[in-house]
Amino acid sequence: MRIATSMIFERSVNAMLDKQSRLSTTQMQLASGERLLSPEDDPVAAARVQDLDREIGTVTQYQRNAERAGGRLALEDTSLSGAVDVLQRVRELTVQASNDTLTASDRLAIAHEVRQLRDELFGLANTRDANGEYIFSGLKGDTPAFSDAGGGSYPYNGDLGQRTLRIAYDRQIADGDHGDAVFGHIPTRLDADGDGTVDGNGYRNVLETLDLLAQALDGSPLPAPGSGNTAEDARHIPNYLVEIDAAMGNLLDVRAKAGARQNAIDNQQQAHDDFLLVMQKARSDEQDLDYAEAVSRFQQQLTALQASQESFAKIQDLSLFKFL
Repeated sequence: MRIATSMIFERSVNAMLDKQSRLSTTQMQLASGERLLSPEDDPVAAARVQDLDREIGTVTQYQRNAERAGGRLALEDTSLSGAVDVLQRVRELTVQASNDTLTASDRLAIAHEVRQLRDELFGLANTRDANGEYIFSGLKGDTPAFSDAGGGSYPYNGDLGQRTLRIAYDRQIADGDHGDAVFGHIPTRLDADGDGTVDGNGYRNVLETLDLLAQALDGSPLPAPGSGNTAEDARHIPNYLVEIDAAMGNLLDVRAKAGARQNAIDNQQQAHDDFLLVMQKARSDEQDLDYAEAVSRFQQQLTALQASQESFAKIQDLSLFKFL
């Protein structure tokens, strides 16, 4: 069998190109830190990595949802804490105003502070999150939860919806509470017919209660029968105290439930963190490069390529034309 010079050259070149390709692959692996540069490198491992990436992506989205829900609930807790402080101060003032020894001037001063506290509570009820959404407006985040309609009326403008976020495959959690459940639906305690007994029938929100309390303190005409005389209208103050206590109890109840949801989110996030650690370790085992093995292989491939190049250089000299 005759071996042509061109065949020798072709085989030598192909061998060098193959070695250069393998060396280049190793260099890219070392640069990227990844063992799998394409699915054909290890089809089974590549399929496993795709499955792990999908699982990691899903859990990561759950974590983002949990973080958003936790942030909203933390903001709600801050607002509710402020609201409780406001009502606690109002309660102290109401107890103080119940003292028969107070003068009309004293009650006017208390009424002024109650109105200031009402305005502070109004601001807390219209708290916005980082996206500018009103957290107590239910699903109508772009609408202020409460508005001042004048005449002591503070209507709720949101809806009764409650936004939920999925924080796990089979778990959703509410990221807030609507304002009617937080600040509204306080049973009225006003003596409507002036006979000294509580016969008020209906509900109002705590903002309206504070406004009525201020009116009773400074002698402004009340919606219910009353002359507007401070001494007469002050008899309603104990009834407002009952409403304030009911509002505080409701706020504390809502806050406790929000805190329970926050704890549930924290526990779920911890579970996700543990799961992600396991998944990322499994992905690393499939995808990441063993640098010690890769560097050793690189040196071997480089040496083999250099040897091929030197051999080819010597083979080039094995031609009859050189001796003619």
